[in-house]
Amino acid sequence: MIRSEGSRKVLHSVSWLFVERLVRLALVLLTGVLVARALGDVLFGQLNYAVGFVGLFFALGAMGIDDILVRDLVRRPQDRDVLLGTAAFIKLGGAVMLVLLAVAGSLLKGMDHLLVMLIAIIACAELQRPFGVVEHFFMAQVKAGAAVAVQLAQLLMSTLAKLFLVWLIHTGRMEPADALIWLAWIYVAEGVVNTIGYLLIYRRAGGHWKQWKVSRSMAGHLLNESWPMLIYGMALFIQARIDQVMIKDMLTSRVGEKEAFAEVGQYSVALRMIEALGFIPVIVQKTLAPAVTKAKAVSHALYTDRLLNQYRLMFALFLITAIPLYFLAKPIIVLLFGNEFAPAGALLSLFAIRLFFTNMGTGKSSFITNESLFRYSLFTAFVGVVLNVSINWMLIPELRSIGAIWATIISFFVSIFALDLLFPRTRENLRLMVTGIFTFWRFHRAA
Repeated sequence: MIRSEGSRKVLHSVSWLFVERLVRLALVLLTGVLVARALGDVLFGQLNYAVGFVGLFFALGAMGIDDILVRDLVRRPQDRDVLLGTAAFIKLGGAVMLVLLAVAGSLLKGMDHLLVMLIAIIACAELQRPFGVVEHFFMAQVKAGAAVAVQLAQLLMSTLAKLFLVWLIHTGRMEPADALIWLAWIYVAEGVVNTIGYLLIYRRAGGHWKQWKVSRSMAGHLLNESWPMLIYGMALFIQARIDQVMIKDMLTSRVGEKEAFAEVGQYSVALRMIEALGFIPVIVQKTLAPAVTKAKAVSHALYTDRLLNQYRLMFALFLITAIPLYFLAKPIIVLLFGNEFAPAGALLSLFAIRLFFTNMGTGKSSFITNESLFRYSLFTAFVGVVLNVSINWMLIPELRSIGAIWATIISFFVSIFALDLLFPRTRENLRLMVTGIFTFWRFHRAA
């Protein structure tokens, strides 16, 4: 039984987050399937190329201050208005830079008018990001329920809008190409709904955004603390989005723009499916994280034992999900997306291998956090990006999307495993990961 009020609040908050993640997974997968079938691989690739291009700059919208803001709101609740106001101002500056860089980049690359419009609209959605500080206020209060309710309302609105567009396309009332701009505007509408919802729940909690204040000293404090996380976030977003951009850019001169967008569409379908499975190790890691942290305070032996068990569990989850997926990928893709996206089945089979690195990397985050190896994490992310881009340049021209997937797998192997050999503090963790892989069946409950 959970006896303390604090424990009950944490459990209630985590439960809300878990429910939101499951509902989002189901609805995003549903709308993703229907939108892909309605648009076809070329137009779906065009939309995802625009999203991927803007995604290269997504870290600027957060400016790396989210976790720091939550921490400081917990430590200094009396400075709430200054913290929220200054954080919102910093995020606004980052969002403006994001829009300018995304639009300028699209113009410098000589993209056509439609693609520039898609990128500009999707980027402008990030201008709503400053009011997202309200979510972090509720996270600091361990009251995620209110913020999750807003996010679920936004998700419902987005789902209904996309379903309406799909219906218009299927009934012949709208051409698929004309729906692209409207799909981009849905991103903006999502931001508006979130902003209105956040301000309403913040008002109900007794606050008002007009009371927020901007402090130069607070801005200096937040930026000084957040710059490593900003760079880390940029590295992660680039590694996550660069493949879609590079596939199109590098294949256009070889096979033509239409075929290049079709390749992006096939890749994006496989990527969406594999990302849908990514929440499982994250939920497991977050569930086990408190036990790992407490074990470190008790003894090193108990701490390493729990880390080892976590790696065993992560590898077992990989086997459970990846083996069926490898063999059933093509039938699943055809069933959900139709024969037009059958080539994505082969990509999804190869993506199943990536789940190994995703699971182990997620488990490794517990070690990184408990050892405070954030600069090491920044270093590995940077190396991963450089490797991913470099290998993409070599493999995409000949292997297309398959080359991009192998580039990701190789870069993950180096950043998650190989780099641990270089530093004494991380070699023990490498030993635990390898031991967990080769003894995954020995999972036991640590004392």
